[in-house]
Amino acid sequence: MKATYRRTIIAATTLSLAFVMITHATADAQPGLTSNTGAGCPTVAGIFVPGTWETSVDADPTRPRGLLAPVAAELENQFGDKFEDRFPAYAARAMDGMSYGDSEAQGVAAAKSALSEIANRCRATKFIIAGYSQGADAAGDLASEIGCDQTPIPPQRVLAVGLIADPKQGTQGGKLVGPQVNGTGIRGTRPTGFCQLSAVTAQLCEQRDRYCATDAASNPILAGLGKALSQPTSASTAASTDTTSQGLTESLDAGFSKLDLTHLTTDIATIVDQITSGRIDTTSVGSAASSAGSVLSGLADLGRWATGNPSVQRQLSNASPGSPEQLAGQILTAVQQSDIQSAIDATTSLTQNLGASGNGHNTVDPALAQSAETLASAIKPLTSTPTDALSQAAGVLSLLKPSTLVKQITTVGSGAFTFAANIPKILDAARQIGAAFTDPNPDLGAKVRAVHQIFGTINNLCQPLVQMAAGVDLSTVSTLIELIPDPNGIASIVSLIVGLLGNLDVIGLARQVGTLQENLWHIAETITGGGDLLAIGGAFAQLVPTLLGFATIAVDTLTGSAAKTSPEMLNTPTTVTGGGTDLAGIAELLTRSASSQGADSLSQLVSEGIDAAQFYNSGAHQSYDSYVVGPGGETALEWLTKWFANRIRQVGV
Repeated sequence: MKATYRRTIIAATTLSLAFVMITHATADAQPGLTSNTGAGCPTVAGIFVPGTWETSVDADPTRPRGLLAPVAAELENQFGDKFEDRFPAYAARAMDGMSYGDSEAQGVAAAKSALSEIANRCRATKFIIAGYSQGADAAGDLASEIGCDQTPIPPQRVLAVGLIADPKQGTQGGKLVGPQVNGTGIRGTRPTGFCQLSAVTAQLCEQRDRYCATDAASNPILAGLGKALSQPTSASTAASTDTTSQGLTESLDAGFSKLDLTHLTTDIATIVDQITSGRIDTTSVGSAASSAGSVLSGLADLGRWATGNPSVQRQLSNASPGSPEQLAGQILTAVQQSDIQSAIDATTSLTQNLGASGNGHNTVDPALAQSAETLASAIKPLTSTPTDALSQAAGVLSLLKPSTLVKQITTVGSGAFTFAANIPKILDAARQIGAAFTDPNPDLGAKVRAVHQIFGTINNLCQPLVQMAAGVDLSTVSTLIELIPDPNGIASIVSLIVGLLGNLDVIGLARQVGTLQENLWHIAETITGGGDLLAIGGAFAQLVPTLLGFATIAVDTLTGSAAKTSPEMLNTPTTVTGGGTDLAGIAELLTRSASSQGADSLSQLVSEGIDAAQFYNSGAHQSYDSYVVGPGGETALEWLTKWFANRIRQVGV
């Protein structure tokens, strides 16, 4: 461990010295900065692109925000009016009503606009460019465009580029500062590299941060899933996006943001108050109706999805009292108690009829009044929720679908391989039941114990999958897994297994196992306690049809055509059914892949607890104010601040 640590420090020291040499050489090649054209022009301007959820389209770009704010503040403190910073305002969202790819494209445009405005006004101003997380994605794309295409400014005007937690970490030309990491960013790398900005581009990545350190070779499904979830979906940004990735991204999008949901109650109040008073601002009411309709559509879809995923409901209802998760469960219950479709229809009617009413009339329009009344009454259970509770729950609900489904994809995928590998054992155990009855051994106790042992084996092989299947929409998960772009083909194999499992009557199988184990255990205890052997023999004889019935459902479920049983029936009396999909026939083929690198990496995903929120908001992803990268114990933010300051001083400030 000590040797490894020393090697890391030596490597970090060497890299830091290399950067000093590079920056000195670059500075010597640049002319001194003696003047700028235009009033109020800074000698150096910093473009700092915030990360996911650190800013919004309405944010003030002159106000530092997010992880990079301390860096900008320290540079302002050191250089005064000779330094100016901009924090471009953009959506900075991910799967909460806007796809990551669309938001990142907006970030690139905002950063380019901020840089171009200063560059065109102040012809001699030099620039530093920085970004964190999604902001690093955007800032890095801008730096690549400047370095390779020399637009929107010549690369000679850029003093330094610093990218923290870049999802395209590993791009050719970028220099990783600090300990080495495994793999590249979860979005892959920029195909063109950084070209003429390579010498002044630093990338900082925490070793545990999967956002910037994902090994695609050992984790092909995670890498493929990350690339798919980060693809743009809008017509303006999705020109090169394949429809498969676009479909996966859209299927995981909640359809509304935290801010949208928080404003729902206010929007409804605006609509009702203005329409019932007769004094209508059509712009205000129209905007409120459109916003409310959009959020309600997203909630309706989320409610339907949650109904098909009982595990989600249980997870939220079992959360700590007063927690955002528990409040989110209450909101979902309110959604299910509301007439969401009538409310959506009412917002549509309001939007269509607003134009005819005009602004400012003192009379109440009957059609508008009826729509407003329908809207308010249809979602009363939802709007009765206190505003602070709605606000706390909004963050959970806006990411509930992607975080849950990505977790299910990894968990179900791993379980599918395990279950497929167990199928031959389950079939062998089920077929042993009949042999146990025909055993010529007259010892009834031995016969009962043998059958009980068989059921214990079957229970151990089936129970984890049974519990998983009771709360997961396997068909949906199968479809999503199939959409993951995985060149190794592992995702397709997992999708096939899960799709077949979705057609199996695993719930019925579980009910049979539980009931029969109890009955057999009772008989075994009675024998041990010296009970009436004649009565015990009669009870066992009566149990024989049920035992054979179980053998039938077990074999038919795995090789025949068993009809499915509802998850709600898990704890109800059992009945024997037949019919199913021939999973056993392909089990051998599928389990050959279970030992492959892709299958192993899938198991790794589960153990690491990867979910959608961690792609964009993990603890490691936020640790750059404490993550040590420099030989002197400097954190990532401290190193970046010092490096930027040195670059600025080297041009005469």
